[in-house]
Amino acid sequence: MRLVLDAMGGDHAPGAVVDGGVLFARAYPGHEVVLVGDEARVRPVLEKAEPPENVLFRHASEVVEMDEHASAAFRRKRDSSLRVGFELVRDGEASALVSAGNSGAVMAGGLLTLGRIPGVERPAIAALFPALKGGGRCLLLDAGANVDCRPLHLAQFAVLGEAYVRMRLGIARPRVAVLSNGEEPSKGTVLTREASALLRGSPLEFVGYVEGKDLFSGDVEVVVTDGFTGNVVLKTSEGVGMGMAGLMRQAIEKRGGLPEKLGALLLKPTLAGLRRVMDYAEYGGAPLLGIQGVGIVAHGRSSPRAIFNALVTALQAARSGMHEEMTRCIRNAAAWLPAQQKGKKATDANESD
Repeated sequence: MRLVLDAMGGDHAPGAVVDGGVLFARAYPGHEVVLVGDEARVRPVLEKAEPPENVLFRHASEVVEMDEHASAAFRRKRDSSLRVGFELVRDGEASALVSAGNSGAVMAGGLLTLGRIPGVERPAIAALFPALKGGGRCLLLDAGANVDCRPLHLAQFAVLGEAYVRMRLGIARPRVAVLSNGEEPSKGTVLTREASALLRGSPLEFVGYVEGKDLFSGDVEVVVTDGFTGNVVLKTSEGVGMGMAGLMRQAIEKRGGLPEKLGALLLKPTLAGLRRVMDYAEYGGAPLLGIQGVGIVAHGRSSPRAIFNALVTALQAARSGMHEEMTRCIRNAAAWLPAQQKGKKATDANESD
């Protein structure tokens, strides 16, 4: 299988991206990685990394920068690494794309180049969270692609997320919920109440409202919300994880006594394991669900290890039959979802990492 890697995407590109692609190629010699980017910038890094033969290269002269308007830049820069990469997927020359670049542009590229699964109004970015019970996971979507949503969109996110969790995590009957400011049905907004009403009439295992803390409880596997709220939750969770680690380190250094140092030494393996569970680099990027193909949005600050795991996620998604299952589920959901608004234009993207 051949995977495309946007060599110019991310805060540490092309170095960290190239290194991550080479790590993957060495670990998965039966698959190919196509690095797409500016040859003058990528070639020196690639040669230094001494890549195996299953690392390929495709030149692209332009880059969609992180601070550019996503859809406009994607349309204007026809030889950008992101656009060339998506065209390789569209033309059947590759099975999936990974980018740590402008997430709004990844969304725009998926829509404009690959298109949507029939019936899907808006694709969504899906982020995995660690759960307390049994080492499980919880999928949150949308994590930043669509700032403004309607109830139909949240209901479709639930269908896409439920299919993804079944295919990726092997959970036969994922529990689905709507993110709200309380568990009582009277809470929430017009959006959450109407989305909940749709999901109560669905064949999904809908459990109602959950609060932010329930993302980590292990009591639910799929949580849907609008992209503005989802992205705030995602970024806040990352900040809490980094803040807790920093506070613990400061407390140990401030006390500085022998008992604290011994305790820190004894806890080091445990804390290292906890850090791996909380580290975004371990989750392999967030899939863009609802497009006609596989697109993975990696974190803008991705390290080589994060890029490696994003490529693993892309490989798993491409060979799992996930796209076909989502297509089937969206088609079947037409029986309980309201008719789509004809002629209403779907948003390209409203968030950049």
